[in-house]
Amino acid sequence: MFANHMLIESKEYYPFGAFIDNNGELIPVGYKDNETDMPESQKVISELTAHFEDDLRNNKIKAYGVTYDVRVQINDSGDKSDAILIDIVHRDSSEIPQYYFTYSWTEKGELIFGESFGMKR
Repeated sequence: MFANHMLIESKEYYPFGAFIDNNGELIPVGYKDNETDMPESQKVISELTAHFEDDLRNNKIKAYGVTYDVRVQINDSGDKSDAILIDIVHRDSSEIPQYYFTYSWTEKGELIFGESFGMKR
């Protein structure tokens, strides 16, 4: 998984996406901002999503996913964790949940994955 690789290498990553074209091929997509080398993550998420939604509406693609880092509540006590979120949209289904993969770092700087779960939008 690309996010896993980037976390291990850099301890962070920019949001990124991928789409499935009409031939069933998975195509990874990054985002290039013409104004700055370090755009805000929310801008990257919004721009990727808008681009994919336009392609989906025009039947240029079957599905897309956008991956980014979030904080999620992991228990009833309100404890939070970092998580990789994968938000998948398919033109033939509105029932696909958002997938979360929680993670943390050991004192030695090793990446540890915790609970994974899906939640409907």
